[in-house]
Amino acid sequence: MSDEKSDNLDMEQSDDGGVSSGSKKGSFLNPFIIKVLSGVAAIIGIVVLVVIVSLLTIRCSSGGTGGAGRPDDGIVDIRRQKVTHPETLPLDKPFRQQLKDGKMIQLDIALGFKPKNKKLQAELTQNIPQIRDIIIKTLSRLDSDYFKDEDSLDKLQEDLLKQLNRMLNDGEVERIFFKEYTLMGN
Repeated sequence: MSDEKSDNLDMEQSDDGGVSSGSKKGSFLNPFIIKVLSGVAAIIGIVVLVVIVSLLTIRCSSGGTGGAGRPDDGIVDIRRQKVTHPETLPLDKPFRQQLKDGKMIQLDIALGFKPKNKKLQAELTQNIPQIRDIIIKTLSRLDSDYFKDEDSLDKLQEDLLKQLNRMLNDGEVERIFFKEYTLMGN
């Protein structure tokens, strides 16, 4: 009986907040452990922040190459490519030619070719009379309706390029520049 009384006494003490079988009720962790875990979490947070900041600094200072000296995927180089402009040979006088329907056209033309091709430049200079003849004959076969199309000068350029390049041996004319274009009526 005395054992039952002591068990009941222990139960009563635990009900009103007393000590029951050697442990406290209400606090799960010791306050010291909470302080240690908070400190560890703060240190981990600081380390993560330092790593992120250092990675961003490295990426920005290396010009977007990720620090490895190779371009990143997805980064586009927006620098303009070096453009080589053709060398030009202006034909002395503008062409003033009567078309098939009696109207007149006036064209001032320059021939464009690869830069520093001295052989081609010499060949073009020697053949200016033949070049002028090809252009005059081509224009005389056209009428004024041909020039109503917005792509007419592009078509004329293609046609003249084919004819001129057939006669050349030391290279080819890459482009014809129309410096002046006038279509005149009767």
